[in-house]
Amino acid sequence: MWLIIVLLCVVHVWSIDKKYRWIFYLSKATPVFLMSALVLVDSPNSQDYAYWIGVGLIASAIGDLFLMHPKDKFIEGLSCFLCAHILYSYAFFTQIEQPLTLWLPAVLFSVGLIVYLLLLPTLDNMKLPVAVYTSAILVMAWGATEVWLEAEHPLAAYGAMGAFIFIVSDLVLAIDRFRTTSAFSRHVVMVTYYTAQVLLTLSALGIYRPTLSIG
Repeated sequence: MWLIIVLLCVVHVWSIDKKYRWIFYLSKATPVFLMSALVLVDSPNSQDYAYWIGVGLIASAIGDLFLMHPKDKFIEGLSCFLCAHILYSYAFFTQIEQPLTLWLPAVLFSVGLIVYLLLLPTLDNMKLPVAVYTSAILVMAWGATEVWLEAEHPLAAYGAMGAFIFIVSDLVLAIDRFRTTSAFSRHVVMVTYYTAQVLLTLSALGIYRPTLSIG
């Protein structure tokens, strides 16, 4: 299954600026749907960390379908990814048993605020949606990092790495949409996006277990 997923990711990135639009449309969301299937088959229990990651992957894949729609469905796609980050956040925060690290959200939201203010002049009627979405993905990164800090195990970094690479992907997308575009921005967006989803999927498949007692 992983060979198919990776192949589809590569095919989609290749198809971004090619004339074969049917390949572009067919390949974009399919890898994420397959990742969600892997996770949900492995963990059907709705109380599991993996279950909520799997549902978040489905929300992400639906968001992909909206974002590649010939008509502009950016708000619909953004809403789906907002739901995905809420689901990912729930998955992470339900694994945390120790007191939260207060300096971490302070740093994350300070950086997020600076980036938001830089984008603000070109957001127009997207100011509120982007602010809400930015807050959600920062909360998700906060939760992922808290799990990593609590687990004190190198493999716990998969979830945290996935969260931060997701932020990079969305930042490039925001710059491309609201500030300035480049020839390879969409390639960067999709490479980082798929990498983030793969890391989150691996974290859910048992490469690391947040509830695992280490040492």
